[in-house]
Amino acid sequence: MIQLHEPRISHHFLRQASHIKAYFGNTGPRLSVGIKSHSNTGTYQMNTTAYMLALTTLASSSLAGVIAGSTYDDRSLFNADAGALNLEDFESEDLGGLMLPAAFDSGLNAGLASGAVSAFIEAGDPDNYGFFNTTDGGRKYLRFGQQVIVPGAPDMPETGSFSASFSFAELNRAFGFDLSGFQPAQAADGFNVTTLYKGQVMADFFVPSDQALFSVEFYGFIMDDAFDEIRINIPVLNSQEFSADYVAFDDVAWGAVPSPSALSILGLAGIAATRRRR
Repeated sequence: MIQLHEPRISHHFLRQASHIKAYFGNTGPRLSVGIKSHSNTGTYQMNTTAYMLALTTLASSSLAGVIAGSTYDDRSLFNADAGALNLEDFESEDLGGLMLPAAFDSGLNAGLASGAVSAFIEAGDPDNYGFFNTTDGGRKYLRFGQQVIVPGAPDMPETGSFSASFSFAELNRAFGFDLSGFQPAQAADGFNVTTLYKGQVMADFFVPSDQALFSVEFYGFIMDDAFDEIRINIPVLNSQEFSADYVAFDDVAWGAVPSPSALSILGLAGIAATRRRR
C-alpha cells in the first residue's frame, strides 16, 4: 500500500522496467507498479498491484515495451487533461434492440469483441437493474445484456463475460464514459481494458472498482500510445451461476490528445522561437 497526498492523482503505467516488479500469482501474470489515479479524492491509500493480461511479454526476466497511461474517475479532470473531445449521448438513436456492430452519427462504433449478450438503446430502467441516463435533459443510454424470455419457464439470464468494443475511424488517445448497472463486488472487483491499433494490442490493464449497484461512475483513460479501438471487458457474475453482468454506457467521450512527445517537441519549438526573437 502507498499513501498519496496529491489532490490530483493518476494510474500511471511506467515504461521503465527498473520501476516495475513483475511476479506470478494464482491468477496469472501480474505487475506491481507505482499507481496514481486522477480523482477528486485528495488523500487515500491504493493497492499498487495492477493485473497484467496482455500488456507485454516477459523476456530474460525483464519487462519490455510497457505502455504508459492514466485512468480517471472524475470527468472534469479528464476533460481538462484531454482537451477537445467528441461525445456520443445516444439521444438521437431509436429506442429498441441494437444490431451489432453499430455505427453512430457521432463517429463512434460499438460492437462485441467477445461474448454473446444483446444490446439496446434504452430509456429509464424498465427492469430495475440500476441503469442511468447521465445526459443533461436526456433519457437514453446504451445497454448490454438482458433476461431471455422462455415460454412456460422462468426467464433465463444471458451468461458469460463479454467485451464491449468501441472503435473510431481516426486515432485517439482519450476515452471516457459513465457506467451504471456494474456489480464489481459480485465479479472481479473491477474490469479489464484493452486498447488496439489495427488489431494489435497497445495496452491491456485492470481497472479496480468498488462501484455500488444502483450507482453510476465515470471511468476515463488517456494513453501515451494512440488507438483506434478500445475494449471494456466486463467479467461474469460469480455469485449467479455465470450470469452476465448487464451494464449501461452513456456520455461516451473520446479524443486525439497530443502525445507527450509531440507536446515536448512543441515546447522545444516555442523555446527556440523565443530565443530567436531575443
